[in-house]
Amino acid sequence: MASRPLASTEVESCASGELVRLAAASNPYPLCGWLFCRCGARFCRWGSLDWTREYMALCGCRLRPIDAGAIERRVYADAARLDPALAAGCWTEAPSELLARLYVRIEVGGTVDDVRFVRRT
Repeated sequence: MASRPLASTEVESCASGELVRLAAASNPYPLCGWLFCRCGARFCRWGSLDWTREYMALCGCRLRPIDAGAIERRVYADAARLDPALAAGCWTEAPSELLARLYVRIEVGGTVDDVRFVRRT
């Protein structure tokens, strides 16, 4: 059976998923130390009783933790947009090195879609 070419959003999704998988293999919480609440509080690793990976800020601004996979896909999609080699699947750096090269910090608002990337200049 012939396969159809992937649409650009499917390619981005595959690339982001692969980056998250590779990052999680070396560190189950690769965004620790990079995620901050808009109030300035740092997110920490969090886990539910069902072993779901999550990040949580203990500042009181947010009542629920955020899904680790969802925020990691969002961050790596932005990183791939900034560095075309990542979008092509050329993952050569450790996640911490990549984050340090691209960002100073990543601020999360009320939802996973409300993210502010503070880029390194």
